[in-house]
Amino acid sequence: MMDFELQTPAGGLNGGRDYYIDFDPPMSRLFIVCNKSHNEDDFRMAFSPFGEIKDIWIVKDKFTHENKGIAYIKFGKISEAAKAQEEMNGKAIGNISGSIKVLFAANRNQGSSRSDIEHEKFVRLFILCSKNAIEQELHEEFSKYGDVESITIVKDKTTGISKGCGYIRYTKFSHAAFAYENCPHKYKAIFAEPRGSTRTQRDHYGRANDDISGLKDFNSNMQRSSAYQPTCLEVTVSNLVNQDQLWRLFDIIPGLESCQFTKEIRPKSFEAKVVYENAEAAAYAKEKLHGLEYPLGERIIIKLAGLQYASMETSFIDKSVNNESIVNVLLPPMQSMASPNEPMAQRLFIVLAGSVPLSILKNVFSCWKGLINIYMLPNKNCGYVKYADKDSAQQAIQVLHGAEICGVKLKVLEAEERNYGDEAHRKRLRSN
Repeated sequence: MMDFELQTPAGGLNGGRDYYIDFDPPMSRLFIVCNKSHNEDDFRMAFSPFGEIKDIWIVKDKFTHENKGIAYIKFGKISEAAKAQEEMNGKAIGNISGSIKVLFAANRNQGSSRSDIEHEKFVRLFILCSKNAIEQELHEEFSKYGDVESITIVKDKTTGISKGCGYIRYTKFSHAAFAYENCPHKYKAIFAEPRGSTRTQRDHYGRANDDISGLKDFNSNMQRSSAYQPTCLEVTVSNLVNQDQLWRLFDIIPGLESCQFTKEIRPKSFEAKVVYENAEAAAYAKEKLHGLEYPLGERIIIKLAGLQYASMETSFIDKSVNNESIVNVLLPPMQSMASPNEPMAQRLFIVLAGSVPLSILKNVFSCWKGLINIYMLPNKNCGYVKYADKDSAQQAIQVLHGAEICGVKLKVLEAEERNYGDEAHRKRLRSN
C-alpha cells in the first residue's frame, strides 16, 4: 500500500501543508516532542540510520506557521520505528542541546502512550501453531529474532489440550516487531491486545481467543460474515478535517481498526476509508455519524462499502461507547436527559477551541443527571448548556472546565442570567 499525500490550499490546517499518512504497517509512526527550532533536516539526519523514512510531519500553527514543538516520523517497517524509539528517546539532535522525547503514535486518542498496558501491547505476539507444538520448539524458532521473555500455549481449561495458539513475549518492542515481520507465515503472528484491555483479543480471522476451536470453522465463519456484513465505510468529509480529527471522531464507536484519507474528490472534500472490526460497529457508526455537521456547515456523508445499507443489531454498542476516546478526563456513566419542559436550575456557558459535533457534547454533558438541552450559537464555537439540577451543573463545571473533547479544548463557566426587566427598560430607552 502506498503512502498518500494531499496538499491543502495555502493557509490550511498546518500553514498550507497537511499530510494524510497511511498507517500501514501499524505502530510504525513515532510521536516526537522536540524543540521549536528543530527542522526536517535535523530529524532526517538523526532517524534515517534506522530505516526508510516514509514521511516527516512537523506540526505548525495554522495562523503563524510556527513550529509547535511536535513532530511525527513514519517508517516503512515497525521494527525500524521500534529501534529508532529505543535508541533516540532522550537524545539530543541537530545543534540543539535539549533532549527530545520519542513515543509511539499508535494510540490516536492520545497521540502516544507509555502505560504498562500499552507497553504490553508492543512486546507480545499472538500466534497460531500446531496443537502438538511444545514451548521448547516455539522458543527455538522465535528466539532467532530477539530475547524471548516467556511463551504461553493456550490450553483448554477442562482437558488441558492445546487450542493451537499461543503468546510469545519479548523483552523489547524491536525484537517483537522483527519477529512479526520475519517469522514463518504459518504462525500468522499479530500483536496481542494487552491483558486487561477493554477490547477482546482476536486473531487474523476476527475470532475471540476464548472461542478458538479450529481454523477451518473460523475461515468459513469469516467468509459468511464478509459476504453479507461489510465492515468498511466510505466517508466524504470536508478538507478542513485532518487525519487525527477524523480518527478521534470515528473512534467514539468501539472497534475502530483503521481510518485514512484515500483521495481528494472535490476541491473542498476528501474521501476516506474507515474500517471496523465487526459489521455491527460499522453500521452503528453510519447510523450515528452520517449527516453530522463537522465542522459546522459541512456535513459528513457515510456509505457502507459495497452495500446500500445493512439492517444490523446495534443496540449493544449504546452501552459500550468509550468516553475515554472522547474526553481526556474520567466521566461518570451517562444519564437520561431531562424533559424539555423541566424548569431550568442552572445554565452554563461553554467555549470550544474548535468544532465538536453537538451529539458528542450531549453525550458528555449527559453524564450528569438533569441535562435539558445544549444549543450552540450560529456559526460560533460557543453556546449554552441547560440543567434541571444545579448540583449536576456544578459537577460538570468542576470536571469539564479545561478538559479536551475530541482533542478540542473546552471552557465551562456559569452563564450570566439575564435580567429581563432591565433589558426591556434598555430597549425602551433605545426606541426613544
